[in-house]
Amino acid sequence: MSEDKNDASPQGVSCTRALGVTVAVVVGLPLLAVLGVLVTFAVQRSVPEDYPTVAPRVMADRVGARSQEAYSVLGLGSELAPGAANSFSSDVCYPDGLESAADEPAPGSYALSHSWDLGGIPREEAVEGLERLRDRLVADGWRIVAHDVAPGDADLVLRAEHDDEGRQVYTWTPGDGRFRGGVHAACAFDPSGEESWDVSAGLLPPVLGRS
Repeated sequence: MSEDKNDASPQGVSCTRALGVTVAVVVGLPLLAVLGVLVTFAVQRSVPEDYPTVAPRVMADRVGARSQEAYSVLGLGSELAPGAANSFSSDVCYPDGLESAADEPAPGSYALSHSWDLGGIPREEAVEGLERLRDRLVADGWRIVAHDVAPGDADLVLRAEHDDEGRQVYTWTPGDGRFRGGVHAACAFDPSGEESWDVSAGLLPPVLGRS
């Protein structure tokens, strides 16, 4: 008597079920990963960035004071009046994490910078000034991330970072002995709620080197 052809063997059923589970896992895991990314992205976009709320003019006073202090420690001597070589500038801030993929600035955010530029500074004077400034920044709680004062005619660099304050960058280049400095504040929200690509308009920097 022949076997019933409609009866599947236990082994065949087991293989079919195993194949189905495998396919479900292969298809399901990537979908779950994508869903997780989308959920995380949505949550991050719904939560405002953790920037302090500071009026641009108040921030300008802070940044200008930092630049004034650094310029004094460097001991460059010459007074530097406001102008193209002593000015404020600003930009908007972009969120970190998955939100950065949207390439959209945080509404109402800004990052204020103060930069200055002075030529005719001898290398020896620049090296000594940067060493003094490095020590002062460390004493004030800044992290030194670069300090290159190698002998010879190479450029000089000093970069420092602070979790709450932002960044400071100073460079000296040979040739015309040009010394450049910059204090770049951490991101903040403008309490006025206005959105602008440049909040530096009307902000007057200090006269550097004036006691």
